[in-house]
Amino acid sequence: MSGILTSDASSFHWVYDCGSNQTSALKREIDCIKTRGHVDFLFLSHLDSDHVNGIDHLLCATSVKEVVLPYLGNIDRIIAAAHDDATGALTGTFLTFLTDIEGWFAARGVERISYIMPNSDDGEGGAGDGPILPGEDDKGGHKVEIIAQWLDKLTSINSSLIGQSVGQKGSGASLQILGLNWLFAPYAHCPSSKILELFQAELQSYFHGRHNDPNFLIDVLRNKEKREKLRACYDLIWSDHNLVSMSLYAGPIHSGKWQSCCQRLPHGLQYHPYHKRGVGWLGTGDMHLNIRRRRQAFLKYYKKLLQQVNVFVLPHHGACQNFASSLLSPLPRYAQCVAASGRNSYGHPHHSVIHAVQADQKIFVHVSEKILSALAWHHSAL
Repeated sequence: MSGILTSDASSFHWVYDCGSNQTSALKREIDCIKTRGHVDFLFLSHLDSDHVNGIDHLLCATSVKEVVLPYLGNIDRIIAAAHDDATGALTGTFLTFLTDIEGWFAARGVERISYIMPNSDDGEGGAGDGPILPGEDDKGGHKVEIIAQWLDKLTSINSSLIGQSVGQKGSGASLQILGLNWLFAPYAHCPSSKILELFQAELQSYFHGRHNDPNFLIDVLRNKEKREKLRACYDLIWSDHNLVSMSLYAGPIHSGKWQSCCQRLPHGLQYHPYHKRGVGWLGTGDMHLNIRRRRQAFLKYYKKLLQQVNVFVLPHHGACQNFASSLLSPLPRYAQCVAASGRNSYGHPHHSVIHAVQADQKIFVHVSEKILSALAWHHSAL
């Protein structure tokens, strides 16, 4: 997903995730993004290869000022490597990236990295009252210069403006686009500490503490026996492999007067909701929102913004294992549910998910690797 915000004075270009198992289609879309110029913010939901394997190509094609991703501790990085190894997607490039995320991005010209601190199943991290919203003074305009500013309780100031190259954003941190009444609100989730402790105990048993070595992941790639041991550890948590994932709200801060148009090339799908529907977009990465406690925490976090949502992107490509129909009723003004899924052997999107959306009398849209499946939204403030 990519978007561009424009005023008469400037613009703001953003991307959410950059990966696909459909490599030719991925290259095509990155080349399209390149034509729009540099990317101001790249948001990464998590590190599964089908969400991030295009980043190197993107960074070669254009510059990226800031990358935002969920915070990954040493154990989280090992889990990411173990998952890719278990699915046959592990590469040396990915292990080099996991070993030194900050250095990897810096070597490719990224100016800043912001880590979003996650909220866990056992309540650690504290979702609180949701994302920080700015005051009523920013109503938006057409001729202002676009400025992105982090709102964060940890810093109370936009750390990007004071030259901080790597920073952690606390629970509730949001990115305000001054002058356009627009907000980016990320929300990261991670498993309970009990699950991570179980995995870490297994690592300790197999590797006797060597997993804490900075070069551990590189050694794993070179050593078949170590990879087999790592997979054995991963078997403990395999059913919940998307352990850290970050959702993202992108849309207005306040309700307002918007002119909107949605287009899908093969069907000519168009609608012009004046004052009737939301304008916001809510992506969910690969979150396991079928689990009640996670779903409740997710909906509680975005409670103040749910009425702004027009487009809801279904978790994990429309998989039934990540979905519950009770996700839809708290979205009073949504018009479309989107499943982003190319050719696969997993049955994504699942027919039960499609039926649930249609039973709610909303539009289900399947965006695939085919160029004519692209979906575009155009919004303008009146």
